[in-house]
Amino acid sequence: MEIVRQHKTTLIKILSGDAKFVLQHVHQARLITEHEYGNLKDDISHHSRQDFTINLLDKMMHKGDKQCHKFLELLELNEMQETFPLLNDLLMPPSVRQGVPEINEYKMSSSPRGVCVIINNIYFDRRGRLMERRGSKVDVESLDEVFKWLGFTVEIHTDKTAVEMKEILMELSQRQHNGDCFICCILSHECDGGFCGTDGQIVHPSDILQPFGRANCQSLADKPKVFILHTGWEQPKYAIPDSDFLLALATIPGLHSYRHVVKGSWFIQSLCKMLKEGCKRREDVLTILNQVIVEVSAFETNPSVESNLSSRMSFRQIPHIDLTLKKRLVFHVPSN
Repeated sequence: MEIVRQHKTTLIKILSGDAKFVLQHVHQARLITEHEYGNLKDDISHHSRQDFTINLLDKMMHKGDKQCHKFLELLELNEMQETFPLLNDLLMPPSVRQGVPEINEYKMSSSPRGVCVIINNIYFDRRGRLMERRGSKVDVESLDEVFKWLGFTVEIHTDKTAVEMKEILMELSQRQHNGDCFICCILSHECDGGFCGTDGQIVHPSDILQPFGRANCQSLADKPKVFILHTGWEQPKYAIPDSDFLLALATIPGLHSYRHVVKGSWFIQSLCKMLKEGCKRREDVLTILNQVIVEVSAFETNPSVESNLSSRMSFRQIPHIDLTLKKRLVFHVPSN
């Protein structure tokens, strides 16, 4: 039971990738009753994949050590490992892991590592109601510094309309990417499930993700594509095109993402700090993002001080991760 509890957050991220596959195997192994099977099946149909996985893991732990052990044995089956490659590293004992070559890891040795594009909208059409995103320049400086340190070529685009944002993304998707990875950071106001251009028009999740799917960007096929997004998207409103995507969102859907007008945003500043610390220790990105979730979710603030909200209440923020990575993603710091 302790192993499941210790790795619960990571297991949620991994197993949520194919909830139906997990449910069928758990049911076939008779780890749950028919009644529980029906309830979990309803979770997949009416709730998020994360909610299903959380409920499943809670049920396993509630059943005790013996059932948790059987569940872990199920995760070690070849078909589970092939579907969720990240399980192999997660469940392998540290003493064994140290002597095993990192064969299940994305290549990260090209120079430069790849392109990191940052789209940062600060000032918006005065005819609209969108306020200036004060403090966002600090976030861009932090992202620029950390990804250059990690060996990426950084491109920064400031104050773009929705059409201009789409054009930038489309042009990037049509390039020949010779690096090992692609990173896209978008900092703007949330706008009806997407991002706002400076003209107040919407850039939908599909406008951001679809251009980089295998069908549209062959040079990034089988390479990790990381999207760092300063907003929260409702899951039904977006779909990851295929494998090798990682989405790091500043908050869970429906909650605000907070930004200090001088120090920058909670999420971006925590992410850059954790990348600097974790990459030196050769930690994988998923581990680093879990540390960001822990730190940011512990913050509390008065939004009238920390952001452009007028409420006097204290609010919290919880970052969110979604992924279809097939391997471990580690940003190896260049030797120079």
